[in-house]
Amino acid sequence: MTLDQLVTLQMVSSAKSFRRAAEQLHLTQPAVSKQIRALELELGERLFERGRTARLTTAGTTLLKHAEHLSKIVRIARDEIADLRELRSGHLSIGASHTVATHLLPDLIETYRLEYPQVALSVETGWSPEIISRVAAHDLDLGLVVLVAPKPDDAPHLACTPVDSTDTVFVASPKDPLVKKRQLTFEEFTKLPLILNHEGCLYRRYLESRFAERGAAMNIAVEVLGFELEKKLTQLGLGVSLLSRLLVAKELREKSLKTFTVKGLHLRSYSCVVYRHDKYIHGAMRGFLKLLQEVFRKAKLAFPGL
Repeated sequence: MTLDQLVTLQMVSSAKSFRRAAEQLHLTQPAVSKQIRALELELGERLFERGRTARLTTAGTTLLKHAEHLSKIVRIARDEIADLRELRSGHLSIGASHTVATHLLPDLIETYRLEYPQVALSVETGWSPEIISRVAAHDLDLGLVVLVAPKPDDAPHLACTPVDSTDTVFVASPKDPLVKKRQLTFEEFTKLPLILNHEGCLYRRYLESRFAERGAAMNIAVEVLGFELEKKLTQLGLGVSLLSRLLVAKELREKSLKTFTVKGLHLRSYSCVVYRHDKYIHGAMRGFLKLLQEVFRKAKLAFPGL
């Protein structure tokens, strides 16, 4: 039993004629008769009373009811697939690192929702390694993460496209008596109390690796979870921090934080889009990637598979 056979059944029933049904289906009359006969042989029942008009038998009426139901399901399926293709509906799951979620993602989501209001969005935030793992495990469609290189070395199965880059800066309270110079030596820096974020934080991991290279111990004053608290404690003079310039742009303008440099320490970070190489780029995801291409048009982004 095929869908074409059931469509033919409906057409013969509606036209009450094999000839007229054949004309409407753009088939020959023998082809229509062959399809109906195939159904009758499979079911072991006559479906039409042949005469001047083609009238359904009881078995034919029963099959017609189910054929109409199946046709409705097929129409709904086709409409839903068309909606996905044309971005009238669908679902997109995004993971974002804390830095990206704070400064890049809100404007992107606002624009995306205006363009595609019927697409359901789900957004998770976390540290970049967590987001990368979730994308690799098929838990998220894509991730927006911050990396120290344009591509993660430990994730060859992921497509990774840098969309932006920024410097990180050392910051302290303008009143901090321990930071009187604009540039410190590494030895001077080791004596300063540090305010550090969670172990998954890119900036913390960078400092840990540099201290380890030099065989030095970090003077951790406070460990926090979240950049806002890290900034507040730094403003109060409880320690110094290393943060993305994007994260402290407002505080630097207001002069509630000041920057300084440390000789031999410099970190440039990259905001990247990651998704699996084997990921099917569905309509909702395609729309988001094209939005990124528009927002960062100067970067001439090329997303694999798009």
